[in-house]
Amino acid sequence: MFDVVGIGLNAIDYLCCVPRYPAPGEKLRMTGFSRQGGGQVATALVALSRWGLRAMYVGNVGDDEHGRLSLFLLREEGIDLSRARTVPGAVSQFAVILVQGDSGERTILWERDARVRIRPEDIPREEIRRSRAVLIDGHDVPASLESARAARGAGVPVVLDAEKVQEGTEELLGLCDHIVAASSFLAHLLPGMDPASGVREIYRSFSPRTATVTLGADGAAGFDGREFVHARGIRVEAADTTGAGDVFHAGFLFALLAGKPFPEILSFSNAAAGLSCRKPGGRAGIPSLDEIHRTFLR
Repeated sequence: MFDVVGIGLNAIDYLCCVPRYPAPGEKLRMTGFSRQGGGQVATALVALSRWGLRAMYVGNVGDDEHGRLSLFLLREEGIDLSRARTVPGAVSQFAVILVQGDSGERTILWERDARVRIRPEDIPREEIRRSRAVLIDGHDVPASLESARAARGAGVPVVLDAEKVQEGTEELLGLCDHIVAASSFLAHLLPGMDPASGVREIYRSFSPRTATVTLGADGAAGFDGREFVHARGIRVEAADTTGAGDVFHAGFLFALLAGKPFPEILSFSNAAAGLSCRKPGGRAGIPSLDEIHRTFLR
């Protein structure tokens, strides 16, 4: 039995720290460089594993250096990879990330081979039914729908990391218990709607248990059918915002499985995400539970 089964993206990130965003045609010396594991679901599972939960990753990589490294890094974190698939001849997902030194904001350039898409037949239905929660990112919609249906049929809560609106996304929203969306997702799904109205509209239209939108430094806003909650972000000296949303989703799942009330779930998630920005990369800055609790309880 797993606490969380995660189905979605996994990548290798090349993090290039620069003093400012370069002008076209300019040569600019980097102030720092590192290569790390990344990807929305994979990074969230790393955080959950470090915090003591049992996690399974479901996704595909190519049989290249990036694929071998990405699986090695997850295995080293204690994540179960028995349902991860290696696709012969495919190129694994990777990204080049420009991190601006003055603000920690990042620009992501990415590549993903269509052959590593997750298919409905890749979904481990039995493991999902015996888990405590499922995390999906909705990028590969048919596989995400299959995962959500398997979980829903067994009464297992589904948390959606909503980032991309595409064909089938609205059907997927109707199968998720907790929708945690990026502000860009809200802007595409409900153009012109502010966060407070947006989460209420998502709740009304798709009937999840909770609807949340992350707001970067401004924290997060959510609605659970009873009250609107705005959890303010925490102040940190940000080195890099890469992966903050992924750690937010990990915090959401951890607090949800701990039985926290909705306002505390958002505050805990904000603390985890904000603290993760202190170091470059999505995983290097994942805070410990002690650090989160000290910040969360202030």
